[in-house]
Amino acid sequence: MALNPVEQRIAYLGGEWIAFRDNSAARLLVWQVHAAAERLTQAFFAAQKLPVEYRTGDLFIVFEPPFEHSIQYARELKAALIGQYEASRDELVEQGLAADWRPAVSSRPDSPAGFIAALCSLGSAYHRHLGSLVAVLLPPTVSDTGAFCGWLQRAVAAGLPDRLRLLVVDTIEQPRCATLGELDDPRMVVARPTIDALSMAQETFAQEMAVGPAGIFRNHLIGLAGLLEKGTADQVKVKALDALAFARQQKWADQEVVVRLLVGGALLKEARCAEAVKVYEAARVAAETTVAGGHPAGHKLVLQTWFGQAGAHLASGQERQAFACYEHAARVAELDRNPLLAIEAQRMAGYCQTRLGDGEAAAAHCRRALAGGAQIRPEARGMTTLPLTASDLLKVVDGERFGLVEQLKRRLDERLAALLRVADEQATLAGPAISQEAAQVIEDDLARAIEQAERAAEADLARIVGAGSEGFRRHFAEARGLLGSDWPLAGSAGFPALAALGSSGHAG
Repeated sequence: MALNPVEQRIAYLGGEWIAFRDNSAARLLVWQVHAAAERLTQAFFAAQKLPVEYRTGDLFIVFEPPFEHSIQYARELKAALIGQYEASRDELVEQGLAADWRPAVSSRPDSPAGFIAALCSLGSAYHRHLGSLVAVLLPPTVSDTGAFCGWLQRAVAAGLPDRLRLLVVDTIEQPRCATLGELDDPRMVVARPTIDALSMAQETFAQEMAVGPAGIFRNHLIGLAGLLEKGTADQVKVKALDALAFARQQKWADQEVVVRLLVGGALLKEARCAEAVKVYEAARVAAETTVAGGHPAGHKLVLQTWFGQAGAHLASGQERQAFACYEHAARVAELDRNPLLAIEAQRMAGYCQTRLGDGEAAAAHCRRALAGGAQIRPEARGMTTLPLTASDLLKVVDGERFGLVEQLKRRLDERLAALLRVADEQATLAGPAISQEAAQVIEDDLARAIEQAERAAEADLARIVGAGSEGFRRHFAEARGLLGSDWPLAGSAGFPALAALGSSGHAG
């Protein structure tokens, strides 16, 4: 039976994997793919557990602990290995296999070599029943890419047998392991499989029968999406004419909005801002028609047009026009009961006012945004733009003083990164057979040093804030009440990614 586009790409990845596996010198494979294609690699790993024709016959075990430092990572990988084995005992018994592997992982060092030894132990127990054993390392976060690459190098140096391999998935947009490909080490291979998520979607839809108007229009949108990624704005505009005509014929105002938003995005990519503004204005006419008709997503469509138009104005340096758009967006977001976009609209309105030199108005919009944060669950607030909003407000109130807070945050981050590097260096010097006692001393020293650094930074922060105006102190306390007592020193979302706001204005 013919494979569908998803299966074709999984089969292709299988061929790429087998080519690597057949390289007797290779032990570590780094797949570099576009972020949009990461899910395809995950589908490949999942497919290896299924009785499908494109299965490779190898056992892929996916590990997802974060990488903080070498000792922690090795320990959590070993724990994850035990956990996955324990969860598979019943399945092993159903397959007629013994489920009596005794890992004794706790006796193995908390080092790359210790993890490799644990994998070898598992592989030896089931070597008659599987091809290669593959540890797929997918840390969601990596504290230091250099330390992570060093960990991988030491894992390879531990001496993997031919039927034990390591695989890491890296993104082209934010590579973590690119330096490994520069080492000219035949044991480590960095490859870029040619998988394209958008092409896969286009092929999938092309294979399906386009039934009725919805199917025909879907094909229009897929063609537009392809041109948006790889074509020019003029090509998108030409292709959009047919889609718009069809949407109007069907009286689908909501789909007309979607088409116009795609065209606006294509124009913005080429900095054709004035044209984009006109497109977003036309999209809003259609979006308001959906609101009048009671469409459940009508307000959301209107919101997208306001945000799009505001972005086009900002890109052309028209802050006053952008501000008006964000004010409209804030009102629509409130009607839509959408606190996330209401917060962002108010924040960006404040940003525009700061650029226009009106600190009082900017502070007022930031305060409205922060007030809206109370509608969001406390644990989710740090994942929104609320931390950026709080930073924006404090910069407007006293930009010079908040600059001191930013400097303190940078120094703390640098100090913590240095402490992690020291711990990694100590772990490396202790060698692959590092004792549990030595590992514990390193981790205890690290925890103590981190606590001291954070405590000192908190004391410095208190002095900086305490010396500020009453307004600065009050707004800082309100932000901490909203975002937690570790803001703004913890994490990486404390400061706006936009250009620094003016530091001369004061508003309380």
